[in-house]
Amino acid sequence: MESFWVFFTVFLLGGSNLIWCQSDDCSAVKGQDGVMGRPGRDGRSGHKGDRGDPGAPSQILGQTASKGDAGDPGAPGEPGNVGYIGLEGPPGPSGDQGPKGSKGPPADTSAQHKPAFSAIQHNIKENRLVFTKTITNEENTYDRHTGEFTCKEPGYYYFTFQVVSLGDLCLQIWIKKSGDEGKKLLSFCDRNVRSQPQVNSGGSVLNLDTGDQVWIATDDKNRRIAGAEVSSIFSGFLLFPRVE
Repeated sequence: MESFWVFFTVFLLGGSNLIWCQSDDCSAVKGQDGVMGRPGRDGRSGHKGDRGDPGAPSQILGQTASKGDAGDPGAPGEPGNVGYIGLEGPPGPSGDQGPKGSKGPPADTSAQHKPAFSAIQHNIKENRLVFTKTITNEENTYDRHTGEFTCKEPGYYYFTFQVVSLGDLCLQIWIKKSGDEGKKLLSFCDRNVRSQPQVNSGGSVLNLDTGDQVWIATDDKNRRIAGAEVSSIFSGFLLFPRVE
């Protein structure tokens, strides 16, 4: 009998867990929580937010915070394009005149070259006038056998001639540089229809180098020169040497 009551009691307790009531409004018993699932994958990155407003300067006991250390310098950039050349500026004002220099020593004229010549009594050799008698021939620069002056000191020379004609006469100043055959520089012509003595003259300043030669010549047609009864002359001299 006791076993019956025990069975009955157990039946009542078990039945009470399965059915809460027998009325129209009955609820099932709440089940136990399930096992926790695995973590999900990371979501996509969100869009970059807007830049915030600059913050107020930090104040520490009423003082502004010190500036941080400077960062390392960056790599140098590529050179830029060359700019255009600017316009030339106006000239500056003239400077003050410098002090007067000390007086130099007197020139030693004894060491200077002084070539100079004058020659008369001409002959004609292949249209070249050869003045055979020298009046002056300093430093022996004129050759009375060829009628040529030969430069020994580079500089500026003056040459002149006065030749008496008895008819038409053309005279020329010739120069021969080193390595050439000579060329006519100047020509002076006189027309003498009366065949009376008259002077044909000319002259020039020439810049000569060492070894240059100068002479007087005529042509085949106009070469009527007076004889020894009158004087004709060819002269030349150094004006001043040329500083190299």
